[in-house]
Amino acid sequence: MRTRVSFMAPPPPAARAGVRDAAVVPGPARRGSLPGDPFHSTRNEGTEGSGAMRARKALQAMFVAGVVALLAGPVRAENPNWPNPTATRAELADPANWPDDPDYGPNPTTGFGGMWELWSFVPPEFTAVEGHRPEEVELGAGAHVDRAWQVTIGDPRVVIAVLDTGINWDNQDLVRKIYVNVGELPMPDGATQHDANGDGVVNIDDYAADPRVADLNGNGLLDPGDLIRAFSDGVDDDGNGYVDDISGWDFFKNDNDPADDTRFGHGTGEARDSCAETNNGIGMAGVCPRCRPLMVRVGDSFVTDVQIFAQAVVFAVDSGASVVQEALGTVDMTTFCREALDYAYARGVTVVASAADENSYHHNYPGTADHTLYVHAIRHDKPEPQLSTTFLNYNNCTNHGAQLLLSTPGMGCSSEATGKTSGMVGLLYSLALQSGLDPPLHPGEVRQLLSMTVDDIWIPYEERVCDDTKYPSWQGWDQRFGYGRTNIRTALDWLRDGRIPPEIDVLHPLWFEVFHPDRRPEIRIDGRVAADRAPSFDVEVAWAPGIEPTEDQFTVVATETGRTTPWEGEWATLDARTLAVDNPALAHNRWTVTLRVRAVAHYGGAVGDVPAEFRKAFYVHDDPDLLPGFPRWIGASGESSPKLADLDGDGRREIVLATADGAVHALRADGAELPGWPTHVRRLPGLDPADTPNYRGTAAHASGAIDPDRQRSAVLASPAVADLTGDGDLEVVVATEDGEVYVWSADGTPEAGFPVACDPSLSPPEDRDHQIDIGFFASPVLADLRGDGDLEIIAAAYDGYLYAWNPDGTPVDGFPVLISDPNVTGEAREQARLMSTPAVADFDGDGILDIAVGSNEAYGSGYDGRFYVVHGDGNAHPGGPFHPNWPIPIWSAALFGGAHISRGVPCSAALADVDHDGVVDIATFGNGSSLLWIFTGAQPPRAPGDIPRTARQLDTVSFGRLSNSRERPTFNIFAYPSFGDLDQDGLADMVLGGASTQAALNLSAGGTASAFDHQLSAWSGANSRMLPGFARKMEDWQFFMNPTVADLSGDGYPEAISGSGGYFVHAFDGCGREPPGWPKFTGQWLIAAPAVGDIDGDDLLEVVTPTRAGWLYAWNTAGPADGAISWESFHHDNRNTGNFETPLERGAVTVAPTPLDCSAETPPTFPRPLPDECYPDEDAGDADDADAEDAEDADGGEPPTAGGGGCACRTLPARPTAGLLLLGALAWAGARRRRRA
Repeated sequence: MRTRVSFMAPPPPAARAGVRDAAVVPGPARRGSLPGDPFHSTRNEGTEGSGAMRARKALQAMFVAGVVALLAGPVRAENPNWPNPTATRAELADPANWPDDPDYGPNPTTGFGGMWELWSFVPPEFTAVEGHRPEEVELGAGAHVDRAWQVTIGDPRVVIAVLDTGINWDNQDLVRKIYVNVGELPMPDGATQHDANGDGVVNIDDYAADPRVADLNGNGLLDPGDLIRAFSDGVDDDGNGYVDDISGWDFFKNDNDPADDTRFGHGTGEARDSCAETNNGIGMAGVCPRCRPLMVRVGDSFVTDVQIFAQAVVFAVDSGASVVQEALGTVDMTTFCREALDYAYARGVTVVASAADENSYHHNYPGTADHTLYVHAIRHDKPEPQLSTTFLNYNNCTNHGAQLLLSTPGMGCSSEATGKTSGMVGLLYSLALQSGLDPPLHPGEVRQLLSMTVDDIWIPYEERVCDDTKYPSWQGWDQRFGYGRTNIRTALDWLRDGRIPPEIDVLHPLWFEVFHPDRRPEIRIDGRVAADRAPSFDVEVAWAPGIEPTEDQFTVVATETGRTTPWEGEWATLDARTLAVDNPALAHNRWTVTLRVRAVAHYGGAVGDVPAEFRKAFYVHDDPDLLPGFPRWIGASGESSPKLADLDGDGRREIVLATADGAVHALRADGAELPGWPTHVRRLPGLDPADTPNYRGTAAHASGAIDPDRQRSAVLASPAVADLTGDGDLEVVVATEDGEVYVWSADGTPEAGFPVACDPSLSPPEDRDHQIDIGFFASPVLADLRGDGDLEIIAAAYDGYLYAWNPDGTPVDGFPVLISDPNVTGEAREQARLMSTPAVADFDGDGILDIAVGSNEAYGSGYDGRFYVVHGDGNAHPGGPFHPNWPIPIWSAALFGGAHISRGVPCSAALADVDHDGVVDIATFGNGSSLLWIFTGAQPPRAPGDIPRTARQLDTVSFGRLSNSRERPTFNIFAYPSFGDLDQDGLADMVLGGASTQAALNLSAGGTASAFDHQLSAWSGANSRMLPGFARKMEDWQFFMNPTVADLSGDGYPEAISGSGGYFVHAFDGCGREPPGWPKFTGQWLIAAPAVGDIDGDDLLEVVTPTRAGWLYAWNTAGPADGAISWESFHHDNRNTGNFETPLERGAVTVAPTPLDCSAETPPTFPRPLPDECYPDEDAGDADDADAEDAEDADGGEPPTAGGGGCACRTLPARPTAGLLLLGALAWAGARRRRRA
C-alpha cells in the first residue's frame, strides 16, 4: 500500500457516523469589511508573465494617481469604500472602489496588468488599441466579479473544499481564512467559546494567545498546521470517522495534515483563486472573500489517482463543504469516483472540475463525469490586458469538447478557471444562505444559474473566416467555449430575484457511449427534471447529429407540459438503426449525436419564465469487424494494457485485463469470464477493516451510501503472464497503484507468498528532493535474473526502488536497488519515482540478464534526466548495482507544469540491436525533445557534458515522401517506443508517437489559434530516416501509448497499431496505408497499448484494447496468427521484456519475400488552410507548395520549412535544435498551471 502514516500514532477508537459542526459562530451572515477581518487574494506567484508595462499616454490621470496611492499604502490599510454597493460599472474602474490588494489593478512597476478577469470594465487603454472589438466595451474584460461583490462577498458558512496538492501553511493570504474544525479543537486557553476574539469566525487568530500553540511547524507564523500538531490526540472527538481532522486531511499520505510537503504550490494557488483574504494589502483578491477553504491533499501534483480523489470527495461532503474545487487530471476513472460524485450531488455539493490544459477534446477525468461543472479558460490576446484587442480568446493551455460547460477568464489555464469558478459558486451558495433560500440551493440549479447567464462568445463567421488566429465560435453553445463566459453578477441577480432555473440531470446515455445499430440498437434516455420552486414547468427532449447542430437539425422525441412534480425515469427510447448519423467532415465527431434537454419553469408574475438546458454527447457507429459481445462494459478505465494468453489450454488465447477498479479479468472471445475470474486486489487503503487510519465509520460508508468493500486499489500497470512457478501452467502477475504485487494461477487462485509490497521503511518523508510515493505505474517484468531457468518478478516503484521477487514471493538477493545517481552528492541527490517499465537484456555478455530503467530524477534546471542499466544481481554485484558509466543523462523537459508524469525519464525503453554489433541497444527518450538518440547498451567512459555513445540518431526532420504531415521536426511527449520490421528488410524499425514542434508554439501562444499535428513516426532500421509513409497524422496526444506491430491486412507487411486521446485506433503500414475498415472508432480516450493475438481460434489475429471510459473493444482482422508479428502487446510480449529480440509465441518478425515497395504510391496534396476566398491575389484551389526547393529524395521528407497544417503562418526552421527552443517555451507554458505560492 501507499505510505499511509498517521500524524498521530495512537489508533482511532470505534468511529461513529456523522457530520461535523461548522466552525462558524451562529448568527446572521455579515457583509462588508471590518478592520482585521480575514474574510475579505489570489493570484499565485508565477501564474502569469508579462513584460514591463509600457508608458501609455492614454492612461487617465486619475487612474495613475489611484494606482500609485494604493501601491504606496500601508500593508493592512483596508479600503473602507470596498465594496461600494452603489458604484456604476464606470465607477468600478476607479481605484477608489477597488480592494486594496496591490495586484488587483495594474502595477506600473512590475508590469503586471491587474486582475482583469474579475473586472466588469475594460482598461481605459483598450479603446485606443488598433483592432479592438468595440462590442467588448459593454461586455467588460472579465466575469463581473467586482459587480458581484456589490451583492455579496461570501459567507464564512460556505466551505470550499480544495482537492489538490495541499497547503503551504505559511501563505499569508490564506492563513487566517482556512477552515478549522471546532469539533476536534479545545476552546482557546481562558476562553468560554471557540471564537475567542468575538469576530464571528473561528480561525488561527483565536489561538494567538494560547500557550499550547506555538510555531510547531517552524515556518515563522502561527497557522492551522500548528493547531494540528498541538491538538492531535488520536481521539475522534466529533465522531465523524476522521480522527483529529482539525483542518483538512491528506489522503495522499493518509494523515491529518494536508501540508504540501514538496511545496509544489498548486493547491495553495487554487485556494487563493477561490477564497483568499481580500482587501488586506497582500497579493490579490479572492473571488469569494468570505468563503473558507478546506484543504484536502490528494497528490503531490495536479495529476493523481482517482481513488484518492474519490475518498477526498466523500470527506469534503461529510465535512459540510458546499463546493468541491478540483483542478486535477486523474490517471484513472473508477466506479468509486462516480459514486462519490453522485454522493456529492445528492447532498447538495457542487463539484467544479478542470477541463485540463492540452488544447484537446479528449476526456479529462474526473471532470468528464456526471455531476460536475466542467470549465476551461479564456484570455486576452496579447501579453497584457491593456494592449489587447479582445478578452474572449480561447486559452491554448486549456481543453474543449462536447462536455464543456463554461469559459472563465484567466491566464493560468483551466486550473485558474476552476479556482475562479469555484469562488463564484461560493458566492451563489453564500447569497442563498443569506437570503434564507429554502430548500437549499441544489447543484443542478447552480449549473443552470451559471450556464444560462453567460456572456455568449461569438464572432460572426465573416469576421473570422480569413483569420486563423481565432478559433471558431457560434451563437449559443459551441465546443470551444461551452455556453459562454461566466457572468457571476447576472447569476446572482437571477438568484436574488427568484429566477432559479429547473434542474436537469441526464443519466443515460452515458457520456460518449457508442451504440452499434447491429448489436445494441436501443438507446434509453432517462434522468430527472425538476422545478420545485415554480408552480409548473415544461420539458423538451431532442436529438441531432453532430456536435454543434443547428436548431433545424434537432428532432423532438419527448415533451412534457405543465408538470408540477419532477419528471424522472425513462423519458424516451431511440432506435440506433433509424438514426442517420454520418458527417465525414467532422472527423472525430463524424458519428456524434447531441442529446439536448430543455426545460422552462413557469413562475408567473415579475419572474416569468426561466429556462434551463442540458446537453450530452453519444455516438452511433456501425463496425462489422467487432467480435460478438464487444464492446464490453468493464466499469472502470483501462489504462492497463491487455495481454492475450491461453490460460485454460484450449488453444485459444484469453484476454487478461486489469482495470482501475482493481479487478483482473480473464475473458473469452465472446466476452464471458473464465471460471475463477475476475479476481480482485485488496480494498483501498483506509477501507479495509484492519487499516489505520480507517474510514469505514464515516457517514458515507456507515450509512451504506457507498459500500467500502467494493472499493479497491487501482491497477494502471499492465499484467505480465508466464509460467512463473515451473508447473507448466501460466500465472498472471499484477502490480497496483498502492504498491502491491499479486500473482494468480491460471484458474484465478492466489499464489502462496503473495501479495508482496514495497517496503515503506525505505521511503524518507517527501520534500523537494524526495518526490516519491509507494505504488506501481510501471508494469511488472518476468525474467530469469539468476540464469537458473526460473523467472523472477521485476518491478520499478514510485518510491525510487527497483524490486525483484522470486516466484515464492521472497526478495531476490541484491534487491531492492535505489535508483538514484551516485555521482550526485549531498542534498542535490534526488530520490524520485520510477514510472519507466524496466526492459531486460544481457548488455555485458556475462550470461546474466540486466535491467534498463529510467528515473524521474530531474537535475540542473529540471531538464537533466537519468537512465540506468542495472546488473541482474543488483546490490550484490561487486562494485555496485550499476553498469560502468551508467546512469547516462537524458535531456527532458518538465512539461505541463512539472507534474510527476513529466519529470525526468518516465519513458519505458525499447531494446533492439540496431547497429548489428551483437549488443542490444536502448531506445529511450526524454519528454519534449526532438533530438532522439538510440543509445548503445555498453557505454564507454565520457567527460562531463559529453553525449553518451549512441547507436543511432533518428532524423526527426526528413519525413517520408508519402507523409501526410508537413510540420517538423517531431518530438516525443509521454510516448513509448516500439520496434518492428515494418518494411520487411530484416532490420528493426522504430515506432514512436509524438507531435510536431508547432504544438509547442500553440501551447505557448496564449490566446492565438494555430493548428498543429499529432504524429506517429516510424524510422527505418537501415538509415534512421522515416519510412516513406511517415510521419502520420494522429487525432490527439498519445500519452503512454506503446504501438504494437503486426500484419493486420494479410499482405505480409505489418502495420504500426496505435491509439490516442482522439478516439481512433490506427494501423499504418510503412507506406502509410491502413487495412480496409481501419481506423477503428471507439469514441473515447485510449492509453492502453492494443494487443494482437488469436482469441477465437480462427488462426487470424484479433486486436483488443480498452478505453479510459470503461469499454473493452475487440476486432477481427485479416492478419494471420502466424504472420508478421514483431511487437504483440505493451512492452513487446506477455512477460513485458521490452526486448525486440525476445521470441514471441506465434508469428515471425520477417515473413515477406521482398522488402516493402512504396514507389507506386502517390504523395498526398496539402490544401490551403483557409477558404479560397481568403487568397484573392492567387490562383484559387492551389495546394500550399511553400519551400519546395528543399524537397528530399523519393524516400525522404517534404520540404523542412513547409507551412504547418491549418495555420496560415510558417513553421519554425525545421532543425532539431528548433525543438529544444520551442520546448523551452512549452515548458514555460506548462508552468503557468503550476502556480507556486
